[in-house]
Amino acid sequence: MVSEMGSVEDRQADNLRRIKDRFQTDGFAVVRGLVGKKGLAELQAAYDDALSGKTDFEADDRHLGGLTRQLMNPHLHDARFAENEAVRNAAQIAGGIIGTSDLPLMFSMLIYKPPGHRHETPWHQDMAYAGRPVTEAGATLPNDAILQFWLALDDVDEETGCMTFIPGKQADPMPEHIVSSGDPDDEGRLMAMTHPERDLDLSKAVPCALDAGSATVHGYAAPHYTGPNRTKDRHRRAFIFSFANANALAAIAGDRGDWQSHDPLQN
Repeated sequence: MVSEMGSVEDRQADNLRRIKDRFQTDGFAVVRGLVGKKGLAELQAAYDDALSGKTDFEADDRHLGGLTRQLMNPHLHDARFAENEAVRNAAQIAGGIIGTSDLPLMFSMLIYKPPGHRHETPWHQDMAYAGRPVTEAGATLPNDAILQFWLALDDVDEETGCMTFIPGKQADPMPEHIVSSGDPDDEGRLMAMTHPERDLDLSKAVPCALDAGSATVHGYAAPHYTGPNRTKDRHRRAFIFSFANANALAAIAGDRGDWQSHDPLQN
């Protein structure tokens, strides 16, 4: 029994080291099986209640850039999004990456791309949202200032709009971004790199197909993209939530007072 328990703990430690290594090298990592079948079913039910209006999100039910349905702060509207297996497991992983157990849940959202949804979420870095309307090009911020988990509640691939990353760019100065759609002064604006084909080597893009219940984790400076849902019958439900690295954010606030207010992160 002790041997079996030790083996399980060893595998968990090895998995965390793999995730941490990939995050530090590439700026993102894939987390297989973040939540089990029971926890996944509970989140799927909560998500469907949100989409149907059974759970009333009021003004937090909006469209990202006026294009893609986005329900903000589900953890404040439904306790199932605040306390669940996925968030607990993700907090342990995030703490292992940063090296601290003090990681508050900063933010959450649901982004839904139904079958036939034709809108992409363009190439961007989340740090572009830290300025209003957009962070100035050339900025650098620690990739681990904010860790965002993108949990697939349906099987997802390139056809339905999985997360896609360019590895190893998280330490570079941020390229120019623009507000590609929506009101530039609104939190729901949609950001895009102005010239992704120039500033990124798109031939190195890594699409992250996931089974339902698996996730990606990426940092504040990792370039990423999600495509449209080109399918006729497959839904793309994503539960997205972030943990703040208090030490990194405090350092940013000390160096750059204008960065003390952080907009939500959109994918």
